[in-house]
Amino acid sequence: MEQRNMLLAFALSIAILLGWGVIFPQSESEVVESKVISESPQQIVEDNRLAPELRPVDMDVKSIEQVSSVEANALKTFYMGNDMIRVGMDDRGWITEGELLAYNETTEPDTKHVSVLHTGEGHNVYVNAGILGHKRATPFKQVSSPSTANAQTKIFQATLDNGKTWQRSLSLATGTYIIHVEDRILNGGGMKMFRQVVERNPDKTKDTFYEHMGPTGLLNGELKEPSYDDLDETPVKLAAIGGWTGMMDRYFITALISQKDHDYRYYYKGDGRSYQAGVLDDGVLDREDAVFASDIYMGPKSIPLMKTLGVGLERSVDFGVFSFIAKPMHKFMMWMFQYVQNFGWCIILLVVVIKIIFFYPTHKAYSSMAGMRKIQPEMARLKELYGEDRQKMGQEMMKLYKKNKVNPMGGCLPILIQIPVFFALYKVLLMSIEMRQAPFIGWLQDLSVQDPYFILPVVMGISMFIQQKLNPQPADPMQAKIMQFLPPVFTIMFLFFPSGLVLYWVVNNTLAIAQQWYVMKKLNAI
Repeated sequence: MEQRNMLLAFALSIAILLGWGVIFPQSESEVVESKVISESPQQIVEDNRLAPELRPVDMDVKSIEQVSSVEANALKTFYMGNDMIRVGMDDRGWITEGELLAYNETTEPDTKHVSVLHTGEGHNVYVNAGILGHKRATPFKQVSSPSTANAQTKIFQATLDNGKTWQRSLSLATGTYIIHVEDRILNGGGMKMFRQVVERNPDKTKDTFYEHMGPTGLLNGELKEPSYDDLDETPVKLAAIGGWTGMMDRYFITALISQKDHDYRYYYKGDGRSYQAGVLDDGVLDREDAVFASDIYMGPKSIPLMKTLGVGLERSVDFGVFSFIAKPMHKFMMWMFQYVQNFGWCIILLVVVIKIIFFYPTHKAYSSMAGMRKIQPEMARLKELYGEDRQKMGQEMMKLYKKNKVNPMGGCLPILIQIPVFFALYKVLLMSIEMRQAPFIGWLQDLSVQDPYFILPVVMGISMFIQQKLNPQPADPMQAKIMQFLPPVFTIMFLFFPSGLVLYWVVNNTLAIAQQWYVMKKLNAI
């Protein structure tokens, strides 16, 4: 009975933790307290009372976004690119286009490249900047392009309302997603600047209990992930040395990377429609000029790639509470991919390795289950004798277990082992850019999305049914009926899970059936 209760609890746990957000979407008023960020934005503000103000009272960051309809309709865009990315900056100084040449939106032929930055109707993401207390008096114009063999550089120039000249240099080297930006205000010593990633009209439902999207940053070594709903209520302000901030979705991120040894003030804010992740920069003085330097990363959330940057950008890939399991799993699959060149086979090999590691405890568990199956006739007889006297029946059953050297809880071990592995692999498949659009065989052309023909979920349901037949049957008729519903319930629930996760479950069940059948056959339990 205890074993069956554990299995039922496992099923319900998965249904609640993974299916709740789909079946019962959160209302915007709910506060998610179990995200990686350990405090709400309100608490962050209270815990950083000494942090500088976001801006002087009479200076509004939003002023840079207020442009006339005449100017908006007459924008000119300047382009630059390398073998990885294509970037467009308009004459307001806004970086409004960021196209990743190695990634497509879908697996369909001739599909568009992924655009991490884009403007227009609906959802917008872009990067802008401004000089605090001043507005641009003229649009940016390109003044030179001193490109070299290994890098492309463009220099632009505009005039501020106080007559000062604002020069901007954009540099993009070959083989990188990093754009180096240097802003210089001629004879502008003492001026301050803000930079921000702006996201308009986001789909807030994508920011969930098990996956954060939107504003993020790494400040003073701590990952910050304020939610859209929290920012609607309270802006966040922080002070940090170095660090980065930006906006991200599941697979891609746009991050403003600050200079490592400089002090900065960061902010996150929103109004229900537009959200900003920004940084205030005091700059450095170069003779009489104010100089502001930073890097912009616009690219995939690839852990190996981001680690090479040495700024902790890989922390944006959050594997959750079971990251201590998920990270080795991810590393193993990345290592194995070098040899098999197919993540479907990597998942299968991962299951085999896990089965080998836990072979002995699983073998003991199946031996216990075989013993339980053998004494089922005796258990049925005890129920007939003491069915109304539960205390006496419990005592006699304990004697029966002791006599036959059977542990009724022994069969729980395979289930307990699978729970953290299941959730860890779920996060790996969900968050890893390498799994995006990764094909397996035949009809499975993207392991990160559901099986288009639901073949794997059905096979998984069949495997669960076979496992039930091998397991000792519950003595309680009601419990037996409940257990019969588990295979179809799991099948329906897994219809919309990533096919890579269902593949793991099918292979795991298949190997478990083989091992359990072997043990029970050897012990004459079947």
